[in-house]
Amino acid sequence: MLAGVLARWPWIAIGMVVAGALGTLFGMHITHHSYSLTVSLIKRRVPQTVQTSESGHAYRPVDLNDATLLATLLATEPLDMALNRCAQNGVDPNRINTLVEAKQLTGTDIFHITYNSPVSPEDAVAFTAIWAEEINAYTQRLQQTEAREVLFILQKEVTEREQQLDIINQAILDFSKANDYLGGEAQVAAVLAKLSQLEILLETTRATAAAKEEQLKHCTEQIHRQSPIESQLKTAKDELANLRSTYTDANPLVQAKQQSIDYLNEQIEASAAKGQLELNSYTGTALGNQLYISILNLRNELLEASNQVRSLEKLYQATAKRLAGFPAIISAYDVLKRKNTTITEELTLMNNRLKEAEIFASSAPGYWQVFQAPDVRRIIPSSLVKKPAILGAVCGILGGGLATLLTLLLTHRTTRRSVLECCVATRAPLAACIPTTSDENARAAIHHYWITQLAPRLNTPSSILWWTPALDPGDERRFWTMLASAARDDTGKPIHIHDLTPDALWDDVACPDYVKWHAGPPPTANASSPALISNGATLFRASSLPHCETRESLMKIDCWMTVLSGNVDSLRRTDQYLPICTTYLPPCGGTIVLTSPPAGRIRAAADVISLYLAQRFS
Repeated sequence: MLAGVLARWPWIAIGMVVAGALGTLFGMHITHHSYSLTVSLIKRRVPQTVQTSESGHAYRPVDLNDATLLATLLATEPLDMALNRCAQNGVDPNRINTLVEAKQLTGTDIFHITYNSPVSPEDAVAFTAIWAEEINAYTQRLQQTEAREVLFILQKEVTEREQQLDIINQAILDFSKANDYLGGEAQVAAVLAKLSQLEILLETTRATAAAKEEQLKHCTEQIHRQSPIESQLKTAKDELANLRSTYTDANPLVQAKQQSIDYLNEQIEASAAKGQLELNSYTGTALGNQLYISILNLRNELLEASNQVRSLEKLYQATAKRLAGFPAIISAYDVLKRKNTTITEELTLMNNRLKEAEIFASSAPGYWQVFQAPDVRRIIPSSLVKKPAILGAVCGILGGGLATLLTLLLTHRTTRRSVLECCVATRAPLAACIPTTSDENARAAIHHYWITQLAPRLNTPSSILWWTPALDPGDERRFWTMLASAARDDTGKPIHIHDLTPDALWDDVACPDYVKWHAGPPPTANASSPALISNGATLFRASSLPHCETRESLMKIDCWMTVLSGNVDSLRRTDQYLPICTTYLPPCGGTIVLTSPPAGRIRAAADVISLYLAQRFS
């Protein structure tokens, strides 16, 4: 293929020259004067000191990565703004994206923006300065837009937190009213102190009531001893005793007195049956009157003390119940207070973040700062040769490739095939290359093949097969004639060939005397078999698959070689019979190529290279 391509070098050269000339002319047509100016921008770090509180993280705009920042340099909005401000330069807005470029200085925070002005150096300086300003203004607007969005969210959150704070404050107020609790330990301590005081007062009042009760009991016993009936009974008994000292019991006076005493005893028994007598019944004496007054006073004091005890017991139970309910009240109150504290802290933090967002929403710094201002001394004029030269070279290469493709498509490749291609087709190394144009060279090649490869095998009991379906009959007869001639010159005897596939190779042509052609396989070992040398190699020839009765001879072949011509038809027939060879024969031992010299010096040189490669790797 390479030889075929190189053989058409004039057309390839013409294609390269024509396409290169057209590419150069086109490059000259599209090449115009331009003035390139680069401005350096340094990435501005987002400030972290704008914080209105010590808690939480301060709000700041997102810190964009280098790839995103590089994209902002070529954003359409700053380009359009700069182009509107420089409308007098006449640059087409649709072309502006092709005139600018941006890149980052590797390993640094410095970025370069370049403007290729098609107008003048002054336009390059003016546009790059305005463009740098618009880029930073564009990033400022980005930060402000982001801050406003965050501001809107924070305002909404602040409003919600204020509403929640109002709700929780109202809940705390309602809870305090419902449970009479204002929070803190003082109220609990006050209730504990009150409970202790009530306990002491209750014990004091109970002791007082008990003392009053004992005093009342004692006075009651004392006043019972001052009963008028008992006094009258005692007096009656004394008078009865005086009467008995004078009269007998039958005396009416004694009996009357005795009846009086009995009556008084009945009165005492009736009073004892009632349990107690009316206290006023014990009055009449000074001591009785005094005791009566004391009992009345003690009864009043005892009643007062008993009422005070019951009142204190109720108050004590209420206070104890109040104290027992404090844990639940305090827990619920603390939950409400914690909610209040949490919401208050969140509200404070939101307000602080709101102030920070308001700062960025009103005055954002942007992401860029000019590091190297536009300088007319840094303007680089464009080259008028570079682009035409590159386009000419590229078009020349493409034109040469297109010319090569067209010449290969429009002109036929020669039917001749190289030795290397023949070896690839047979899958076997090169055994001999026999030229067909010169008999002298052909005889020399066959004689070399006989001496170097066949003669050493003649004395060994082996079988050698030549596979010839890829040869034309005339070429095959010529091959056998020269091979037999080389054998006769070397041994002085004719060569015996056993044809496994009789195909009338010598029917219409006389077979030379030094070629002994035998049809079919050789006889068995017991019969006499013609051979070149007794007990030596047996030579076979096959041009197709033998018949069934002689096909087993292929299984006994020790070595076989493919004989073919260096043309397309011969390689096609070789490839056609390859499945048969791989089925019945061992791997091919060599390739014998009958080839004609190529036309042209380039193909001849390629043929030499092909032959060298085939011999070298064989």
